Amino acid sequence: MRLIKVTGGLGNQMFIYAMYIGMRKRFPRTRLDISDMAYYKVHYGYEMNKVFGLPEVEFRMNWRLKKVLEFLFFKTILERKQGGSLLPYTRPYAWPFIYFKGFYQSEKYFADVADEVRRAFTFRMDRASGRSLALARQLETEENAVSLHVRRGDYLQAKHWNAVGYVCQRAYYLNALTELGRRVRNPRYYVFSEDMDWVRENLPLGKDTVWVDWNQREDSWQDMMLMSRCRHHIICNSTFSWWAAWLDPRPDKLVLAPERWARSVEGREIEPDSWIKVPIE
Repeated sequence: MRLIKVTGGLGNQMFIYAMYIGMRKRFPRTRLDISDMAYYKVHYGYEMNKVFGLPEVEFRMNWRLKKVLEFLFFKTILERKQGGSLLPYTRPYAWPFIYFKGFYQSEKYFADVADEVRRAFTFRMDRASGRSLALARQLETEENAVSLHVRRGDYLQAKHWNAVGYVCQRAYYLNALTELGRRVRNPRYYVFSEDMDWVRENLPLGKDTVWVDWNQREDSWQDMMLMSRCRHHIICNSTFSWWAAWLDPRPDKLVLAPERWARSVEGREIEPDSWIKVPIE
């Protein structure tokens, strides 16, 4: 048996699930371990089933007992110790119980099953609000709709600021707007943020900007759904808007992303080569 630990918010859960799809293709006895999610209070719990209606393929048991079984029987593979190599995830092991821990924030982990990942991540429109459904229909006909995601909230906290919070500030967005203006005539911006006041005060977006501010808390997945229906994208260093842009199926879309994803590393591993890297200063 191969177990893959699930943790984090919706975007990180999607990276883990996408890696699971790729591994399951090679090793059918692979399952997702959501045992710790019942005690994970930072976000909104495990969201793969309720957002995408995916079949239940999860392993779950009392987390204390699971920790004991993990220690006694499982060989653990930590992503941060693999140096970016895919070999630990594609090779067979003689030992029958392998446990994988990581976030797998790169499409290289699922490049060979990308179409299957897109099919899996089909939003449950029956759970969307009437207001979101109306906007989704409108976006289908908008040629120059641009999603703009501004994440502040937890990124302003001291524990996150030095690592990731400082990256996508006013300078980055002004650079991104300038770059997009060179490539798209008459863009119409659809803003997604938990701090609309900051966006209004700091970014010159025009009078016909649409402020998508009604999807709160457990309904926030609808923002990802709506962003994915825009024509082009200005994302921040957030897996939430990364997936919104990636799920847009248009081959000629423009995705503008920060040149750095965090203070310590560049964004080349997480950002696809076709995306436009924008200076953050």
